[in-house]
Parts: sequence; structure tokens; C-alpha cells
Amino acid sequence: MLTQFQKLFSSGCASLVLALTAFAPLGALADEYPHKAIRLITPNSAGSSTDNVARRLSERLGVALGQPVFVDNLPGAGGVLGTEALVRAPKDGYTIGLVSSNHVIFPHMYKNLRFDSQKDTTPIATVGTAPMLLVARSDFAANNAEQLIALAKQKPGALTMASSGNGTILHLVGELMQSMGGFQLTHVPYKGVAPALPDVVSGQVDVGFFGQSSVEGLIKQGRLKVLGVTSTARIPQLPNVAPIAAVVPGFSFEGWYAVIGPAGLPPAVMKRLNAEVNTIVASDGFKVLLAQDGTVPRTMSLAQTRDFVDAEYLKHGNIVRSTGATNQ
Repeated sequence: MLTQFQKLFSSGCASLVLALTAFAPLGALADEYPHKAIRLITPNSAGSSTDNVARRLSERLGVALGQPVFVDNLPGAGGVLGTEALVRAPKDGYTIGLVSSNHVIFPHMYKNLRFDSQKDTTPIATVGTAPMLLVARSDFAANNAEQLIALAKQKPGALTMASSGNGTILHLVGELMQSMGGFQLTHVPYKGVAPALPDVVSGQVDVGFFGQSSVEGLIKQGRLKVLGVTSTARIPQLPNVAPIAAVVPGFSFEGWYAVIGPAGLPPAVMKRLNAEVNTIVASDGFKVLLAQDGTVPRTMSLAQTRDFVDAEYLKHGNIVRSTGATNQ
């Protein structure tokens, strides 16, 4: 039989345990996260530049977090499908995303979205920025952007331009080049980079913009040639290729990659992910991998990442309006 003292002591311990349990989640979340695998959605097709970055990052992020990070490709509608899956996911940090500039383009292209890409997502960390390459099959009549523009002006709309889909960055950069250069190509949208590339190689479509990692192997094999780069200066990987800006003054377009999550993520989770991604991006080994793809690493705080994405949203909205680009 318990004495009065034992009853009081037992009761007091129980109350203390309850009190400590009530406060535990406040500090335990950061310590316990993550305790299971993390899904990294990329709204891009396998083999795209974004997919390549996602897979390299996921491997290292998994090591840093002590849990597997697996890539889930959900391409379609310029990033709409994958992003919608992300915003509908639980707000616990176990579903995050790796997106490209498409993230701030499709909201200006698609007017009847079932979510708000800005309000319903949380920017977490930037990874890097990268120019794109204008490529054509090896026996295409033009060898550079200047010759391409001359051909296009001779027969407006006769030449074709592939992209990874309506409303994607590879579509928008082409529209901007035509708008600023005063010539016309016929846009041929595909459902991702993977189905577009074979048709450019075979000549079914004349030209297209792609990330360096997507076409590097085909360039080395001599199956594709580079007509121009979208940066304002030549890039180290292709020192003999002139920027498109050399014949279209003022033209410049660089893509970027960033990690995002659904809105409402716990602050501790966001802080942890931002710190880990920044550490990975700043590491010498990862810098080398990014450089192979022509990507320049960029690390930012949570606040800086939010400001960057907001600014890019406004910038790309202006480009969509000025070029008249549509999702049709």
C-alpha cells in the first residue's frame, strides 16, 4: 500500500512528465528532423539540367541529414503538375522540391491555377545560376546565332525551335531572343527535355535552347553544335562560342535552381535545410560538379532566397508580357 508521501511524489512526477512533454516539440523538432526519408520533387523530366542538379544535391543532402533523399520527377505544364503536388504535401519537411526558373514563369502563363505559386510555396535555399545553350544538329546550315538570324529573316517562321514545353524557361528564352532580335521561329513544344532532344539531333526540329548538362554528351559526340550562349560573356567550357548578345544587343538570360517547400514549414526545419544546402553548395567538390554543367554556385540565407525568388517572379512576368509568350 502506498504511503501518503509516495502518492504525492508519484503524482508530482506524473505532472512533471506531462509538463515536459508539452514543451518537448518546441525544441525536439529541430533535433529529431529528419527521422525518415525525404521526397525531393522536381517538376522536370529525367535527363534535364534540373534533374541532374536534383540528383547530385539529393545524394549529398541525404548524407548531411542522415536520411535518404529520393528524387521524384513530376514534369508537365511547365512545372505546374510537380509544384501542385508539392503544395498539397504535408507541411513537415519530408516533401520538398528542387525547381528551376520555370517556377516563376508558369504563373504568368497559366491563368487558372488551383494554387498560388508564391503564397503556397516557401523558398528555402538557392543552388546556382546557369546560362543556356542554343544548339542545332551538326549539319544545320547556320554555325552561329548571327547566321541563324539571317536565315530566319529570309523565311519568317520556316525554321523551328524546340522547347521542353509551353511556359518553360526553354520556351521563354527563345521568345525573348526572337522579340529582341526581330525574327521569327516556329515554336514546337515537347513534354520535357528528353523527348525534345532526339528531334533536334535528327533534324525534325531545327534549333533549341537547353542546359549544358543536357546536351554536353551530344556536343562531344559531334551530334549537336552550339550556336550561342545566353550569358553576356563567353563561358569557360565553350570559349569559342560567342554570346547571343554579340548579335542581339542587350540579350541576356540565365536560369537558376532553388530548393523550395510547401508554405507553412516549421521554421526549425527551414533553417536546417537552408544551412545544409548552403554547406553543400559551398563545398569544393560540389562546386566542381556544378562547374561541369556551367552552373555558378550561389548561397543565400532564407530571407535572401525569398527576396531573390520574388524579384525573379516580377522580372519574368515582365518578359512574358513584353514578348507576348503564351502557353498555347
